[in-house]
Amino acid sequence: MSRMGPREPLAVGLVPRSSIDHLLWVANTRHGPGGHWFARVTLDAGDHDHLVAPEDAIDYLGRHHVPLPAATPSAPQLARLGAIREMVRALPGGGPGWTPEVLAILAATRFVADAGGGLAADGEGWDGFIGDLVLPLIQLMAVRERLRFCGNPHCRLIFLDVSRNGSRRWCDTAGCGNRDRVRRYRAPVQPA
Repeated sequence: MSRMGPREPLAVGLVPRSSIDHLLWVANTRHGPGGHWFARVTLDAGDHDHLVAPEDAIDYLGRHHVPLPAATPSAPQLARLGAIREMVRALPGGGPGWTPEVLAILAATRFVADAGGGLAADGEGWDGFIGDLVLPLIQLMAVRERLRFCGNPHCRLIFLDVSRNGSRRWCDTAGCGNRDRVRRYRAPVQPA
């Protein structure tokens, strides 16, 4: 019998509603005191968490242009966002990948396609927003070796290195990168 088409499955060209950038800003809701580009850190008191209070989560994600639902997230919704965040933040260190908490989110999420070639979680509000993060997470898993933490030890923001040679060091070259260049310039010259 003749072959009617390719025997190998082809990629489906549906576009998720959320992007890897949105996902990474969720992952960056926990970061060091240098994670705000205007911060001049002299004492590192550890990470702070923008998912502790719903208002802080809305403020932080909104300031980073993540499209958010109009409602306020509940404590269980913040916990699911935290589970996604911790899974992503573990990936650069050789983390296990899919965690049971995030697999439970994936298993509970249904997706619907629209006529324009989009794919979205079948849900409203924060539940839909959380479900929409699963698709960019699947995309991110394919390039997880390009995930990096900022070279500024006080920052600890995570980013996807899309440079050609994979040598990007800073979350932002104008913020953390510039601070490092200024620090090295001002450092006393060591005798040879």
